[in-house]
Amino acid sequence: MSYDFHLKQLDGLLVETQALWQPEPFKTDRPVWCERYPELTQALLDLDDSSLSYYSSDNNALITFVSTFIPELSAIASLVVLPEAAKRNNESIAPHLHAGIPGRKWLQIRSLFQSVENPGRAITEWCGGKGYLGRLLSTQWQQPVVTLEQNPQLVDSGVLLADKYRVQQQFRKVDVLNEPISKYLKNHHTIALHACGDLHRELVTRIVESGAPGFTIVPCCYHLGREQEYSPFTDGLKLKLSREALRLAVNETVTAHRNEIGQRNRDMARKLGFQQLWQELCVSDEYHSFKPVPKAWLHEGFKGYCQKLAQREGLSLPADVDWDYWEAKGEKRQHEVMRLQLLRQCFKRALELWLIMDMAASLEANGYKVSVHEFCKRELTPRNIIIEGKR
Repeated sequence: MSYDFHLKQLDGLLVETQALWQPEPFKTDRPVWCERYPELTQALLDLDDSSLSYYSSDNNALITFVSTFIPELSAIASLVVLPEAAKRNNESIAPHLHAGIPGRKWLQIRSLFQSVENPGRAITEWCGGKGYLGRLLSTQWQQPVVTLEQNPQLVDSGVLLADKYRVQQQFRKVDVLNEPISKYLKNHHTIALHACGDLHRELVTRIVESGAPGFTIVPCCYHLGREQEYSPFTDGLKLKLSREALRLAVNETVTAHRNEIGQRNRDMARKLGFQQLWQELCVSDEYHSFKPVPKAWLHEGFKGYCQKLAQREGLSLPADVDWDYWEAKGEKRQHEVMRLQLLRQCFKRALELWLIMDMAASLEANGYKVSVHEFCKRELTPRNIIIEGKR
């Protein structure tokens, strides 16, 4: 199917099912859908920890499980399938090209390199940090590279590395959101690996404006940006997305370490315990939004955690708080939230594909021959989608 048609299919699905994926179990005791689908609700709450872990890490299995209760959701599976990118570059890579690069980051860079074709022209590396990817591409393809980066420390480090290894790589300290950059795009093939939010959206806009000959974009962190509501590139879409809704597209634990998952669960349980204590003291059922909590507070114990949070939020705590009671309430809520939010998780890839297809369809409409592929397994990075195009 065309990318525009694929986008319209996803748009229809996500609009029709908003009542299932927009409510956040963390913020409401029981989403409205629990009343409509009591059997699904109970089945989710009955999941043991092993099953919870399995469905949290395997979205296809989760969709199959949920579809036994809501058959129409089986359509999601076919709408989120993408072809794998062909592996084009298998030549050996000199060790100095990945020296100092964290292991997972290097594997992502190598997988992307293996999946893209030499454009036969100069390359612009968009928001390239120290220029790890650009240095690899310049060396392997013998192409000049210009790396754009705003952070002066990263630019200085990149310049030193390029000089050390005698690479055809120049660095430009540029704020791509606010400075003119068309000269870096017009006759270059632009590559952006994991450009976050506004950075990859800005690149799409600048590509069209400059008439760039080609591009390779791997989007990331769709929720990061200046606007509170997402502005689609494609006209006629019905789905409206807030920044909070965009977070669902990047809600993953597949690459998290066990201690990170444990820390997240502990933080969630304590926030939920404090949330219920807050509601009790304020005589209100409304959810109160908190700023992120410093990781160090997790070492304080539940009482110390709540006292610090209460002080920051301006809440006076009585002297006779039953801390064990509220900690147990938080742990019970965390147990339920982790299971009820699995229904939302069914839609995370569909939401990401809606965002991807919005960009792909727009670029296609502006005269580019576009392709969308997966360049690696999601266990390496869940943000594993390439949008490629050329005139």
